Amino acid sequence: MSRNIALLLCLLLAVALVPRGALAADTRFSPGSPGLGDGYFPLAGNGGYDVQHYDLDLRYTPTTDMLAGTATITARATQNLSRFNLDFEGLTIRSLKVNGHTARWIRDGGELIITPPSGLREGSTFTVAVRYDGVPAPIFDNLGISGFLHTDDGAVITGEPRVAATWFPVNDYPTDKASYTITFTVPRGLEVVSNGVLTDHRTRGDWTTWTWDAKEPMASYLVTAAIGHYKVDKYRANGVRYWDAIDATLFEPVAVPHTGTQFALSQMANSSYKRLAHTISVPSSGATLSFWITRDTEPGWDFVFVEAHTPGQDDWTTLPDSEGHTSQATGLACPYWHSIHPFLAHYQTDNADGSCAPNGTSGAWWGATGASAGYEQWSVDLGAWAGKDVEVSISYASDDIMQYSGAFVDDIVVSTGAGSTSFEADDNTMDGWATLGSPESSPPNENDWIAGTAADVPPPLGEAVSRSFAREPEIIGFLSDTFGPYPFSAAGGIVDGVDGLSFALETQTRPIYSKDFFRDQLNGDNVVVHELTHQWFGDSLAVARWKHIWLNEGFATYAEWLWSDHEGLGSAQDNFDLYYNAIPADSPFWSVKIGDPGPDLLFDFAVYVRGAMTLHQLRLAVGDDTFFTILREWAQRRAGGNVSTRQFIRLAAQISGKQLDDLFNTWLFTTTKPALTPAEQARAEQAQLRAAPTAVQLHLKQLREAAARR
Repeated sequence: MSRNIALLLCLLLAVALVPRGALAADTRFSPGSPGLGDGYFPLAGNGGYDVQHYDLDLRYTPTTDMLAGTATITARATQNLSRFNLDFEGLTIRSLKVNGHTARWIRDGGELIITPPSGLREGSTFTVAVRYDGVPAPIFDNLGISGFLHTDDGAVITGEPRVAATWFPVNDYPTDKASYTITFTVPRGLEVVSNGVLTDHRTRGDWTTWTWDAKEPMASYLVTAAIGHYKVDKYRANGVRYWDAIDATLFEPVAVPHTGTQFALSQMANSSYKRLAHTISVPSSGATLSFWITRDTEPGWDFVFVEAHTPGQDDWTTLPDSEGHTSQATGLACPYWHSIHPFLAHYQTDNADGSCAPNGTSGAWWGATGASAGYEQWSVDLGAWAGKDVEVSISYASDDIMQYSGAFVDDIVVSTGAGSTSFEADDNTMDGWATLGSPESSPPNENDWIAGTAADVPPPLGEAVSRSFAREPEIIGFLSDTFGPYPFSAAGGIVDGVDGLSFALETQTRPIYSKDFFRDQLNGDNVVVHELTHQWFGDSLAVARWKHIWLNEGFATYAEWLWSDHEGLGSAQDNFDLYYNAIPADSPFWSVKIGDPGPDLLFDFAVYVRGAMTLHQLRLAVGDDTFFTILREWAQRRAGGNVSTRQFIRLAAQISGKQLDDLFNTWLFTTTKPALTPAEQARAEQAQLRAAPTAVQLHLKQLREAAARR
């Protein structure tokens, strides 16, 4: 046997002695999984790799809504990859490279399936560069509108749970946190505000480039950008860098007279029913009433309408605007607001199913709600009273919680001449128009229509936002004392004037808020508390699966209760009692299993409030010292990671030394109203809604709204 032959036999023997799986593991490549197995969103996220960093270099053109640029993704393979997926929807891919080499790719729905030129070994770092363009589509779901929202002057990007994939290729799941560099080039004169800290800002010709660095890893749905004209306040406090951005339009006057210097204002007040009335003698040929109105009323809850009746008779009806600004929609207030304003039964009838019909005891319903796009002219036909007198009233009715700026009327013209007025300052600013007060059975009006100037208009909404934002360092200080150090180096907030945005979101370091939260100062402060609490619970501690969402929303809601106590507005116990007493046992609220609510109820009102109630029951069970130790330990031990309900229950049991499974099962997983002890029940029954903090009342109003929509 030659030496070479002997060596060959030894090598063959050595190979034969290697375990079968060892050689295969070294050479076999397989696809990463398309999805991470979330029970609610099975295809969300992808397996086989871990993203380290996203570099988004984008150009946005507001006039065309065109987004174009390159996303460069740096990732580490967690297996030997033959191919892998990214989440990406709608936009057009122009080129795709892996490690600088052109790669093959196909699209299957929202899945981008990439095959690199060669396999990617486990543990290796690789880059994916995707050049793309298109017009990102917003998302319409049970939460309303979200995603990439096109505005009058730019765009706002926000939404949960799956938004990122609508504007860049991404591993779109909270367990794959990464750092981000976000660069937007936009037309000169526009601001861009995003996550983290601003590191570069330069203008060349007609374009300005903004670069934001978010070094602290975050879940993909927390990435945001707001593009437009903003009033930006930048400062430093207690080691944290703040950027606050408020839509410049929110500082514009709420309303100004249509002509001249004066107009009629409804003013703001809860539970009001205000009539601006005049009696008109209608000739046999008929007559028309017209006027200019700009309105800002709470959509679905507060209405402007024209009433009419024969003087001395109860034949009341409302009249449609021939220009199409009114409808017969009875909104979310009905039938609830009939308990506030029974007079509306003249125009509306309660149905057995909780809805309302637009016909009542003597007339039909025609009204308008929400905001107008500036002044609009209404025209009302009075022909039904030809040859007779008719009393007409321009009316504004509001519910019991949350008021917007109201209605502003100018330049009333009656085709007969009598009753025409522009409310200018003379010896008779009303020209025969009078305030009748609220109808019988409605509460007395706190205020009523007046003839006034722009000085009588409520202050711009931007001022209210600024007041709440100014409290951010104070709020973060309070939350840091409660939960431990603030988890990030930057903070702030964004408010855009875009219509349709109905929520706030804890986008990391820079939450985005609907402007409507700031209609009431207490509510504005509370929502800032809520979203800043999410920087600990939701951002630093992200959910491991979406079913654990109460760990985000319940904690943030309970922080509102703690803040209420801090502000002297009611203790956490007061808040618990108010909710428990106000929500009846047969309410759908109690049927939501908030520990696993399902995708359709992911952000149900119950997830928020019942989640907070769960924490309060834990507090009662273990005592204050132990409870707050649990919260701090939870926030600090799990900082930067992903968490589950089971992990929280285990930590609470470990720290308290108590068996807590029954408590959590009752409050998180049962579908009935949990029973209280007799003493607790008696205390809850004594809670009075009328004494509730504004935020509590608003939450209960949201519950009514949710029930109306189900």
